[in-house]
Amino acid sequence: MTSSDTTAPASTYMFDNDTTEAARQVQILADVLDDHTISVLESVEVPHDGRCLDLGAGAGTISTWMAGELVPAGHVDILDLNPRHIPTHDRTTVITGDVTTHEFTAAAYDLIHARLLLMHLADRDQVLARVAAALKPGGVLVVSDWETTHLDEMFVRGSAEVAAAFLAFQRALIGLGETGGMDSRWARRIPAAMTDAGLVGVTAQTFNRVWVGGSAGMLLHDCNSRQKQTELLAAGMTLEQLDTLRTAMTDPQVWAWHWPMHTAVGVRPAN
Repeated sequence: MTSSDTTAPASTYMFDNDTTEAARQVQILADVLDDHTISVLESVEVPHDGRCLDLGAGAGTISTWMAGELVPAGHVDILDLNPRHIPTHDRTTVITGDVTTHEFTAAAYDLIHARLLLMHLADRDQVLARVAAALKPGGVLVVSDWETTHLDEMFVRGSAEVAAAFLAFQRALIGLGETGGMDSRWARRIPAAMTDAGLVGVTAQTFNRVWVGGSAGMLLHDCNSRQKQTELLAAGMTLEQLDTLRTAMTDPQVWAWHWPMHTAVGVRPAN
């Protein structure tokens, strides 16, 4: 099922779902992050017939998992600015709309999930507060975002040439995001923002791992470099550096940490 939030103006995000690399990118993101996300969602209490909301769903893998496993007798709404990569499901409803202007129904959801969304929004704290108000009493909010600082500590193993290209890419890519309004440090503030929004029982954890060339975590860098090539070159990278990076991202002798993902869980008070 689909519907449209026709009054919502488009927002500008770092990546465009209409590019040729976008379908590959959202699937790689799922491969990198879904195990972590599912482990967190499995730890929260949600009624089997509950109503969930997935914000900025990417490939829709978590939305589909929630509909099939977390609330097998319930329903999942999906709000996404450009939901073209989200599959249909008989117990999901896709809403095309902008989270920054969408009118959320108060006290409507048992669970709301947002991953790699709020870090890109200039009014992220206000959006989080509005989203929290859409929870039913006792409802749960799960927010995950990357912290994209300490870029010079990510590279683990490979030649000096590869290390230099990798760091140049990270600095240029994150610089583009920050120019567009992304907050590299927001992820660490999620627990405080949840508390400020009135949520209780807030907990948080950090997920990260070392990836080797050819694995999903490294292929994401390759994919991102192709999506943003024009902007990366304008930011000072060279085609030679991009070629070096892309070759290295498929080499199992090259290792790197990813950006750490901070995931926080908060509950709307029952009273």
